[in-house]
Amino acid sequence: MGRRLAASLTLLLLLAGCGPDLRQVSLCESILPALLADDAKPTELRATADPAVAHGLLIVFRTGVARRQLGCEFGGGRLSQDRLSLRQVSLDGEKLSFERMVFLWRAFDLTAPIDLVAPTPPEQPMPPARAAAYLAQQLINGLTLGSVLALIAVGYSLVYGVTGTIQFAFGEVFMIGAYLVMILMTALAAIGIGFLPVALALTLIGAGALAAVHGCVIERLIYRPLRRAGSLAPLIAAIGLSIALREYVRLAQGGRDKWLANPLPIHFTLFEGGGFPVTMAGTQMLIMVLAVAVSVALGYFMLHTRFGRAQRACADDPVMAALLGIDVDGTISAAFALGAVLAALAGLVVALYYGEADPFIGYLAGFKALTAALLGGFGSISGALLGGLLLGVFEALWSG
Repeated sequence: MGRRLAASLTLLLLLAGCGPDLRQVSLCESILPALLADDAKPTELRATADPAVAHGLLIVFRTGVARRQLGCEFGGGRLSQDRLSLRQVSLDGEKLSFERMVFLWRAFDLTAPIDLVAPTPPEQPMPPARAAAYLAQQLINGLTLGSVLALIAVGYSLVYGVTGTIQFAFGEVFMIGAYLVMILMTALAAIGIGFLPVALALTLIGAGALAAVHGCVIERLIYRPLRRAGSLAPLIAAIGLSIALREYVRLAQGGRDKWLANPLPIHFTLFEGGGFPVTMAGTQMLIMVLAVAVSVALGYFMLHTRFGRAQRACADDPVMAALLGIDVDGTISAAFALGAVLAALAGLVVALYYGEADPFIGYLAGFKALTAALLGGFGSISGALLGGLLLGVFEALWSG
Protein backbone atom coordinates (compact mmCIF):
# COMPACT_ATOMS: atom_id res chain seq x y z
CA MET A 1 0.00 0.00 0.00
CA GLY A 2 2.81 2.40 0.94
CA ARG A 3 4.71 1.61 -2.25
CA ARG A 4 1.62 2.33 -4.33
CA LEU A 5 1.10 5.67 -2.57
CA ALA A 6 4.73 6.67 -3.10
CA ALA A 7 4.54 5.66 -6.76
CA SER A 8 1.35 7.68 -7.22
CA LEU A 9 2.91 10.78 -5.65
CA THR A 10 6.00 10.40 -7.81
CA LEU A 11 3.86 10.12 -10.92
CA LEU A 12 1.88 13.25 -9.97
CA LEU A 13 5.09 15.19 -9.40
CA LEU A 14 6.43 14.09 -12.76
CA LEU A 15 3.22 15.11 -14.48
CA ALA A 16 3.30 18.51 -12.71
CA GLY A 17 6.90 18.98 -13.80
CA CYS A 18 5.90 18.40 -17.41
CA GLY A 19 3.35 21.24 -17.27
CA PRO A 20 4.12 24.93 -17.68
CA ASP A 21 5.82 26.89 -14.90
CA LEU A 22 3.08 28.59 -12.89
CA ARG A 23 5.25 31.65 -12.23
CA GLN A 24 5.86 32.03 -15.96
CA VAL A 25 2.16 31.58 -16.64
CA SER A 26 1.27 34.25 -14.10
CA LEU A 27 3.80 36.71 -15.57
CA CYS A 28 2.65 36.05 -19.13
CA GLU A 29 -1.02 36.49 -18.20
CA SER A 30 -0.31 39.72 -16.28
CA ILE A 31 1.11 41.48 -19.37
CA LEU A 32 -1.79 40.41 -21.59
CA PRO A 33 -4.12 43.39 -20.76
CA ALA A 34 -1.32 45.82 -21.64
CA LEU A 35 -1.23 44.49 -25.21
CA LEU A 36 -4.96 44.43 -25.89
CA ALA A 37 -7.35 47.25 -26.66
CA ASP A 38 -9.13 48.83 -23.71
CA ASP A 39 -12.47 47.21 -24.60
CA ALA A 40 -11.00 43.73 -25.25
CA LYS A 41 -11.65 41.32 -22.38
CA PRO A 42 -9.69 38.04 -22.61
CA THR A 43 -11.61 34.92 -21.59
CA GLU A 44 -11.01 31.15 -21.55
CA LEU A 45 -7.28 31.50 -20.87
CA ARG A 46 -5.32 28.24 -21.26
CA ALA A 47 -1.54 27.89 -20.91
CA THR A 48 0.53 25.37 -22.84
CA ALA A 49 4.18 24.92 -23.67
CA ASP A 50 5.27 26.37 -27.00
CA PRO A 51 6.82 23.51 -29.04
CA ALA A 52 8.55 25.95 -31.41
CA VAL A 53 10.54 27.77 -28.68
CA ALA A 54 12.98 26.22 -26.22
CA HIS A 55 11.58 27.97 -23.14
CA GLY A 56 8.36 29.26 -24.60
CA LEU A 57 4.84 29.49 -23.31
CA LEU A 58 1.56 29.94 -25.20
CA ILE A 59 -1.51 31.54 -23.64
CA VAL A 60 -4.55 30.70 -25.76
CA PHE A 61 -7.55 32.93 -25.09
CA ARG A 62 -10.61 34.50 -26.68
CA THR A 63 -11.70 38.09 -27.15
CA GLY A 64 -15.31 37.95 -28.18
CA VAL A 65 -15.57 35.12 -30.71
CA ALA A 66 -11.98 35.38 -31.95
CA ARG A 67 -9.46 32.78 -30.80
CA ARG A 68 -6.06 34.35 -30.15
CA GLN A 69 -2.74 33.48 -28.57
CA LEU A 70 0.03 35.19 -26.66
CA GLY A 71 3.56 33.80 -26.80
CA CYS A 72 6.20 34.42 -24.14
CA GLU A 73 9.83 33.35 -24.47
CA PHE A 74 11.81 33.11 -21.25
CA GLY A 75 15.52 32.91 -20.58
CA GLY A 76 15.46 29.50 -18.92
CA GLY A 77 13.47 26.58 -17.70
CA ARG A 78 11.91 25.67 -14.37
CA LEU A 79 15.20 25.30 -12.46
CA SER A 80 17.08 28.13 -14.18
CA GLN A 81 17.85 31.49 -12.58
CA ASP A 82 16.60 33.14 -15.80
CA ARG A 83 13.19 31.45 -15.68
CA LEU A 84 11.46 34.83 -15.23
CA SER A 85 13.68 36.71 -17.68
CA LEU A 86 11.24 37.67 -20.44
CA ARG A 87 13.13 37.69 -23.74
CA GLN A 88 10.40 38.06 -26.32
CA VAL A 89 6.61 38.40 -26.55
CA SER A 90 4.44 37.73 -29.57
CA LEU A 91 0.74 38.41 -30.05
CA ASP A 92 -1.09 36.28 -32.59
CA GLY A 93 2.25 35.13 -34.02
CA GLU A 94 3.66 38.65 -34.51
CA LYS A 95 6.67 39.51 -32.36
CA LEU A 96 6.76 42.82 -30.52
CA SER A 97 9.34 45.37 -31.59
CA PHE A 98 12.35 46.02 -29.39
CA GLU A 99 10.89 49.42 -28.43
CA ARG A 100 7.65 47.83 -27.21
CA MET A 101 9.64 45.22 -25.30
CA VAL A 102 11.53 48.03 -23.56
CA PHE A 103 8.20 49.53 -22.47
CA LEU A 104 7.09 46.13 -21.14
CA TRP A 105 10.32 45.60 -19.21
CA ARG A 106 9.99 49.03 -17.64
CA ALA A 107 6.23 48.86 -16.97
CA PHE A 108 6.44 45.48 -15.20
CA ASP A 109 9.81 46.15 -13.52
CA LEU A 110 11.53 43.31 -15.38
CA THR A 111 15.24 42.95 -16.00
CA ALA A 112 16.05 43.12 -19.69
CA PRO A 113 18.26 40.27 -20.95
CA ILE A 114 21.81 41.56 -21.21
CA ASP A 115 22.43 40.08 -24.65
CA LEU A 116 19.39 41.91 -26.09
CA VAL A 117 20.28 45.38 -24.89
CA ALA A 118 22.93 47.23 -26.85
CA PRO A 119 25.65 48.77 -24.67
CA THR A 120 25.38 52.52 -24.17
CA PRO A 121 28.00 54.25 -26.30
CA PRO A 122 30.42 56.47 -24.41
CA GLU A 123 29.30 60.08 -24.25
CA GLN A 124 31.21 62.20 -26.71
CA PRO A 125 32.43 65.64 -25.61
CA MET A 126 30.46 68.52 -27.08
CA PRO A 127 32.41 70.57 -29.63
CA PRO A 128 33.55 73.94 -28.19
CA ALA A 129 31.49 76.01 -30.64
CA ARG A 130 28.33 74.05 -29.87
CA ALA A 131 29.02 74.19 -26.12
CA ALA A 132 29.42 77.98 -26.28
CA ALA A 133 26.15 78.32 -28.21
CA TYR A 134 24.35 76.06 -25.74
CA LEU A 135 25.71 78.12 -22.83
CA ALA A 136 24.55 81.34 -24.52
CA GLN A 137 21.04 79.90 -24.98
CA GLN A 138 20.84 78.93 -21.31
CA LEU A 139 22.01 82.40 -20.28
CA ILE A 140 19.19 83.94 -22.34
CA ASN A 141 16.70 81.57 -20.73
CA GLY A 142 18.12 82.35 -17.30
CA LEU A 143 17.93 86.11 -17.79
CA THR A 144 14.31 85.74 -18.89
CA LEU A 145 13.40 83.77 -15.78
CA GLY A 146 15.53 86.04 -13.60
CA SER A 147 13.73 89.13 -14.90
CA VAL A 148 10.39 87.65 -13.80
CA LEU A 149 11.73 86.72 -10.36
CA ALA A 150 13.32 90.14 -9.98
CA LEU A 151 9.98 91.91 -10.47
CA ILE A 152 8.35 89.90 -7.67
CA ALA A 153 11.43 90.18 -5.43
CA VAL A 154 11.37 93.98 -5.72
CA GLY A 155 7.77 93.92 -4.47
CA TYR A 156 8.88 91.90 -1.44
CA SER A 157 11.70 94.35 -0.76
CA LEU A 158 9.46 97.43 -1.07
CA VAL A 159 7.01 96.12 1.51
CA TYR A 160 9.67 94.76 3.83
CA GLY A 161 11.54 98.06 3.75
CA VAL A 162 8.62 100.05 5.19
CA THR A 163 6.92 97.41 7.37
CA GLY A 164 9.60 94.89 8.33
CA THR A 165 7.22 92.06 7.36
CA ILE A 166 7.07 89.66 4.41
CA GLN A 167 4.05 89.85 2.12
CA PHE A 168 3.75 86.16 1.24
CA ALA A 169 0.65 86.78 -0.85
CA PHE A 170 2.65 88.44 -3.66
CA GLY A 171 3.01 84.96 -5.17
CA GLU A 172 -0.78 84.79 -5.45
CA VAL A 173 -0.90 88.36 -6.81
CA PHE A 174 1.52 87.11 -9.47
CA MET A 175 -1.01 84.36 -10.25
CA ILE A 176 -3.85 86.90 -10.38
CA GLY A 177 -1.83 88.93 -12.88
CA ALA A 178 -1.57 85.87 -15.11
CA TYR A 179 -5.34 85.41 -14.99
CA LEU A 180 -5.90 89.10 -15.67
CA VAL A 181 -3.97 88.94 -18.93
CA MET A 182 -6.02 85.91 -19.99
CA ILE A 183 -9.30 87.69 -19.22
CA LEU A 184 -8.35 91.09 -20.63
CA MET A 185 -6.78 89.79 -23.86
CA THR A 186 -9.83 87.60 -24.49
CA ALA A 187 -12.22 90.48 -23.72
CA LEU A 188 -10.34 92.90 -25.99
CA ALA A 189 -10.36 90.39 -28.84
CA ALA A 190 -14.09 89.86 -28.33
CA ILE A 191 -14.84 93.59 -28.76
CA GLY A 192 -12.64 93.87 -31.83
CA ILE A 193 -9.41 95.30 -30.40
CA GLY A 194 -6.96 92.91 -32.00
CA PHE A 195 -4.09 95.28 -32.86
CA LEU A 196 -1.28 93.84 -30.74
CA PRO A 197 0.42 97.04 -29.44
CA VAL A 198 -2.91 98.54 -28.40
CA ALA A 199 -4.12 95.29 -26.82
CA LEU A 200 -0.87 94.84 -24.88
CA ALA A 201 -0.88 98.45 -23.69
CA LEU A 202 -4.49 98.24 -22.51
CA THR A 203 -3.79 94.90 -20.84
CA LEU A 204 -0.78 96.32 -19.00
CA ILE A 205 -2.75 99.31 -17.81
CA GLY A 206 -5.81 97.29 -16.80
CA ALA A 207 -3.86 94.55 -15.04
CA GLY A 208 -1.68 97.13 -13.25
CA ALA A 209 -4.69 99.09 -12.03
CA LEU A 210 -6.52 96.02 -10.76
CA ALA A 211 -3.37 94.73 -9.08
CA ALA A 212 -2.86 98.09 -7.35
CA VAL A 213 -6.40 97.85 -5.98
CA HIS A 214 -5.61 94.35 -4.68
CA GLY A 215 -2.46 95.65 -2.99
CA CYS A 216 -4.26 98.56 -1.30
CA VAL A 217 -7.10 96.32 -0.08
CA ILE A 218 -4.64 93.74 1.26
CA GLU A 219 -2.74 96.40 3.19
CA ARG A 220 -5.87 98.09 4.55
CA LEU A 221 -7.78 94.98 5.61
CA ILE A 222 -4.99 92.58 6.63
CA TYR A 223 -1.75 94.33 7.46
CA ARG A 224 -2.73 97.69 8.91
CA PRO A 225 -4.72 96.23 11.85
CA LEU A 226 -1.75 93.95 12.66
CA ARG A 227 1.02 96.51 12.23
CA ARG A 228 1.74 96.71 15.95
CA ALA A 229 0.90 93.10 16.78
CA GLY A 230 4.49 91.86 16.52
CA SER A 231 6.07 89.91 13.70
CA LEU A 232 4.32 86.55 14.08
CA ALA A 233 0.71 87.69 13.58
CA PRO A 234 1.34 89.39 10.18
CA LEU A 235 3.28 86.33 9.06
CA ILE A 236 0.40 83.98 9.88
CA ALA A 237 -2.07 86.42 8.28
CA ALA A 238 0.05 86.50 5.11
CA ILE A 239 0.02 82.71 4.84
CA GLY A 240 -3.75 82.64 5.38
CA LEU A 241 -4.23 85.40 2.83
CA SER A 242 -2.17 83.45 0.30
CA ILE A 243 -4.41 80.40 0.72
CA ALA A 244 -7.55 82.54 0.56
CA LEU A 245 -6.51 84.25 -2.68
CA ARG A 246 -5.62 80.94 -4.27
CA GLU A 247 -9.00 79.45 -3.40
CA TYR A 248 -10.80 82.63 -4.42
CA VAL A 249 -9.34 82.38 -7.93
CA ARG A 250 -9.94 78.64 -8.10
CA LEU A 251 -13.61 79.05 -7.20
CA ALA A 252 -14.09 82.06 -9.47
CA GLN A 253 -12.24 80.73 -12.53
CA GLY A 254 -12.32 76.97 -12.03
CA GLY A 255 -9.52 74.55 -11.28
CA ARG A 256 -8.60 73.82 -14.90
CA ASP A 257 -5.73 75.49 -16.71
CA LYS A 258 -6.45 78.57 -18.80
CA TRP A 259 -4.73 78.79 -22.18
CA LEU A 260 -3.85 81.77 -24.35
CA ALA A 261 -2.38 81.78 -27.85
CA ASN A 262 1.08 83.35 -28.02
CA PRO A 263 0.57 86.97 -29.16
CA LEU A 264 4.22 87.19 -30.25
CA PRO A 265 4.90 83.89 -32.07
CA ILE A 266 8.21 85.07 -33.45
CA HIS A 267 11.75 83.84 -32.85
CA PHE A 268 15.01 85.49 -33.77
CA THR A 269 18.10 83.41 -34.46
CA LEU A 270 20.96 85.40 -32.97
CA PHE A 271 23.79 83.15 -34.15
CA GLU A 272 24.67 79.49 -34.61
CA GLY A 273 27.54 77.55 -33.13
CA GLY A 274 28.40 73.97 -34.05
CA GLY A 275 24.98 73.45 -35.58
CA PHE A 276 23.17 74.74 -32.48
CA PRO A 277 21.05 77.86 -33.19
CA VAL A 278 20.79 80.42 -30.37
CA THR A 279 17.30 81.91 -30.50
CA MET A 280 15.28 84.51 -28.63
CA ALA A 281 11.49 84.52 -28.61
CA GLY A 282 9.46 87.68 -28.96
CA THR A 283 7.99 87.19 -25.49
CA GLN A 284 11.50 86.83 -24.04
CA MET A 285 12.42 90.19 -25.52
CA LEU A 286 9.22 91.68 -24.07
CA ILE A 287 10.06 90.32 -20.60
CA MET A 288 13.61 91.72 -20.65
CA VAL A 289 12.54 95.10 -22.03
CA LEU A 290 9.80 95.37 -19.41
CA ALA A 291 12.20 94.41 -16.61
CA VAL A 292 14.76 97.03 -17.72
CA ALA A 293 12.08 99.70 -18.11
CA VAL A 294 10.60 98.96 -14.68
CA SER A 295 14.05 99.00 -13.07
CA VAL A 296 14.95 102.36 -14.60
CA ALA A 297 11.56 103.90 -13.75
CA LEU A 298 11.66 102.55 -10.20
CA GLY A 299 15.20 103.83 -9.65
CA TYR A 300 14.15 107.27 -10.85
CA PHE A 301 11.05 107.37 -8.64
CA MET A 302 12.96 106.23 -5.56
CA LEU A 303 15.68 108.87 -6.00
CA HIS A 304 13.96 111.90 -7.53
CA THR A 305 10.31 111.94 -6.48
CA ARG A 306 8.36 112.74 -3.33
CA PHE A 307 7.14 109.15 -3.12
CA GLY A 308 10.70 107.82 -3.22
CA ARG A 309 11.86 110.19 -0.48
CA ALA A 310 8.86 109.27 1.68
CA GLN A 311 9.51 105.58 1.08
CA ARG A 312 13.14 105.85 2.11
CA ALA A 313 12.27 107.97 5.12
CA CYS A 314 9.66 105.49 6.37
CA ALA A 315 12.13 102.65 5.83
CA ASP A 316 14.75 104.44 7.94
CA ASP A 317 12.55 105.70 10.80
CA PRO A 318 8.75 105.74 10.47
CA VAL A 319 8.23 107.65 13.73
CA MET A 320 10.53 110.48 12.70
CA ALA A 321 9.01 110.47 9.22
CA ALA A 322 5.54 110.96 10.76
CA LEU A 323 6.86 113.84 12.93
CA LEU A 324 8.18 115.51 9.78
CA GLY A 325 4.74 115.43 8.17
CA ILE A 326 5.02 112.31 5.99
CA ASP A 327 1.84 110.26 5.62
CA VAL A 328 3.22 106.95 6.84
CA ASP A 329 -0.04 105.02 6.28
CA GLY A 330 -0.35 106.35 2.75
CA THR A 331 3.30 105.55 1.98
CA ILE A 332 2.94 101.99 3.22
CA SER A 333 -0.28 101.56 1.25
CA ALA A 334 1.46 102.89 -1.87
CA ALA A 335 4.32 100.42 -1.31
CA PHE A 336 1.83 97.55 -1.17
CA ALA A 337 0.11 98.82 -4.32
CA LEU A 338 3.40 99.20 -6.21
CA GLY A 339 4.62 95.78 -5.08
CA ALA A 340 1.35 94.21 -6.23
CA VAL A 341 1.67 95.94 -9.61
CA LEU A 342 5.18 94.52 -10.06
CA ALA A 343 4.05 91.02 -9.09
CA ALA A 344 1.07 91.24 -11.45
CA LEU A 345 3.30 92.42 -14.30
CA ALA A 346 5.51 89.39 -13.70
CA GLY A 347 2.45 87.14 -13.89
CA LEU A 348 1.32 88.93 -17.03
CA VAL A 349 4.54 88.34 -18.95
CA VAL A 350 4.75 84.73 -17.75
CA ALA A 351 1.22 84.11 -19.05
CA LEU A 352 2.21 85.66 -22.39
CA TYR A 353 5.40 83.58 -22.48
CA TYR A 354 3.99 80.17 -21.54
CA GLY A 355 0.36 80.77 -22.59
CA GLU A 356 -0.96 79.08 -19.45
CA ALA A 357 -2.32 79.99 -16.02
CA ASP A 358 -3.69 77.98 -13.13
CA PRO A 359 -4.47 78.80 -9.48
CA PHE A 360 -1.24 77.23 -8.21
CA ILE A 361 1.47 78.87 -10.34
CA GLY A 362 2.07 81.58 -7.76
CA TYR A 363 3.10 79.24 -4.97
CA LEU A 364 6.49 78.22 -6.32
CA ALA A 365 7.16 81.53 -8.06
CA GLY A 366 6.55 83.39 -4.79
CA PHE A 367 9.04 81.28 -2.89
CA LYS A 368 11.64 81.61 -5.63
CA ALA A 369 11.24 85.38 -5.58
CA LEU A 370 11.47 85.35 -1.80
CA THR A 371 14.76 83.47 -2.12
CA ALA A 372 15.95 86.08 -4.62
CA ALA A 373 15.05 88.88 -2.22
CA LEU A 374 16.94 87.11 0.57
CA LEU A 375 19.89 86.60 -1.76
CA GLY A 376 20.05 90.30 -2.59
CA GLY A 377 19.29 91.48 0.94
CA PHE A 378 15.80 92.26 2.20
CA GLY A 379 14.89 95.92 1.86
CA SER A 380 17.37 96.56 -0.97
CA ILE A 381 15.66 97.13 -4.31
CA SER A 382 18.86 96.88 -6.32
CA GLY A 383 19.79 93.77 -4.35
CA ALA A 384 16.41 92.20 -5.14
CA LEU A 385 16.90 92.89 -8.85
CA LEU A 386 20.36 91.36 -8.81
CA GLY A 387 19.22 88.41 -6.67
CA GLY A 388 16.39 87.62 -9.10
CA LEU A 389 18.72 87.69 -12.10
CA LEU A 390 21.32 85.52 -10.37
CA LEU A 391 18.74 82.96 -9.24
CA GLY A 392 17.19 82.76 -12.70
CA VAL A 393 20.56 82.25 -14.40
CA PHE A 394 21.58 79.67 -11.79
CA GLU A 395 18.34 77.69 -12.29
CA ALA A 396 18.69 77.72 -16.07
CA LEU A 397 22.33 76.65 -16.00
CA TRP A 398 21.68 73.96 -13.40
CA SER A 399 18.76 72.43 -15.27
CA GLY A 400 20.58 72.80 -18.62
